[in-house]
Amino acid sequence: MSYRSSLSMVAKSGGRLIVSADQFEKEVFCSGIFESETSDPLDDKDRILPVLVLFSAPWCGPCRLTSPVVKEVMKQYQNKIEVVEISTDDLPEVASKAGVLSIPTIQIYHRGDVMDTIVGCVAKNVLARAVDKVLEDLGMCGGDDEENFM
Repeated sequence: MSYRSSLSMVAKSGGRLIVSADQFEKEVFCSGIFESETSDPLDDKDRILPVLVLFSAPWCGPCRLTSPVVKEVMKQYQNKIEVVEISTDDLPEVASKAGVLSIPTIQIYHRGDVMDTIVGCVAKNVLARAVDKVLEDLGMCGGDDEENFM
């Protein structure tokens, strides 16, 4: 598989497509995604957004049903979460490292820690409640209050 920049690759869920294990490590598992490309990960003033990761495969029927739900939640929580998608067919080692045994699986990460995991098809309200709970646990539920993001 040739490596292509993820900046131009949008997955069916609307999130960025993760195309390598290194990209997963960098953007999700280790450091999270920063508010801006110039953010310094050591600067506490820069907020680190939670990252919703959808593990799926093109042949998976339930995954095809989950993608539009993830897309809706991504729009609802714009600027509060980042969304990425991983094809378990292309990156089975990443799915294995993340503990994914069944697809679709949605994991929400913050600063490299798994905050929540949902396995199987999910309704929008259930996924939104999971995101709300993570944001609340992180103290990020204050609407547009930018100071809550840490």
